[in-house]
Amino acid sequence: MDANDRSRCTRRDALKRCAGLAALAFAPAGCGYSMRAPFAVDENTKSIYVPVFKSYSFRRDVNWMLTDLVQKEIQARTPYHLVGKPDHADTVLDGEINFADKNIIVENPYNLPRQLSATITATVNWTHIKKTEEEAARPPTMVSAMVNFIPEVGETSYAAFYRACQALARQIVDMMENPW
Repeated sequence: MDANDRSRCTRRDALKRCAGLAALAFAPAGCGYSMRAPFAVDENTKSIYVPVFKSYSFRRDVNWMLTDLVQKEIQARTPYHLVGKPDHADTVLDGEINFADKNIIVENPYNLPRQLSATITATVNWTHIKKTEEEAARPPTMVSAMVNFIPEVGETSYAAFYRACQALARQIVDMMENPW
């Protein structure tokens, strides 16, 4: 094998590597296609009212955070539009935060927290303004999210509870695709 053959092989290998890297770089961009089915829409429901979630925990402002994230998820992912008053809405999505707490998972040798978990549990109920008999008899749906965080690397409990609220908001909007 002479020098020309070796340079051709290395050029071919380099081109293959570049093509592979280019394919990997553009793969996450996608073409706007999704494997998910279109959002199932109730023809009678056009608008939704989301009041501030009630909170029975001592964790401050988690109810405001969860309400805001649920409203943003609804606006981003559903065909329903949010209204500011229940008088103008077809449906109401209300909820209660029953539990919001953080727990130590791992301690360091000096008994300081090394890894913690932030847990939020809430109950939500999506009903029409004029509740049907089925909606009145149905108990609220319970959703829960847990996020691990590490304070030693700078993660705060506020950021962890924010991520847990994001997960809860996604769960709640995912459930809106199916009839409750």
